[in-house]
Amino acid sequence: MSKNGSGAGGNKSRRSFILTLAIIAVIAYFIISLISLQIEIKNKEQQVETAQATLAAGQEENENLQALAEEDNEESYMEHIARDVLGYVFPGESVYYDTSSGN
Repeated sequence: MSKNGSGAGGNKSRRSFILTLAIIAVIAYFIISLISLQIEIKNKEQQVETAQATLAAGQEENENLQALAEEDNEESYMEHIARDVLGYVFPGESVYYDTSSGN
């Protein structure tokens, strides 16, 4: 009788251990999944910030180009292109560039 009593108690103990181990494994899985999702969320937030900065720069450039296109003075437009795009200057004019800002 002691054999049967020990066997039944050992079987319960083994089931309890397996159940505990399974619960720990499920909890660990959820914790790892949560951490992984948090990392992915941070990466996506950085991508959104970068995209917003790019969008803002593009909108600013678009506004500048729109203002140039709406100008009636073709000479002013040509001067802008010559100075900003082609790097031309007037005779005797000296152009200084600020290199301290790292741009």
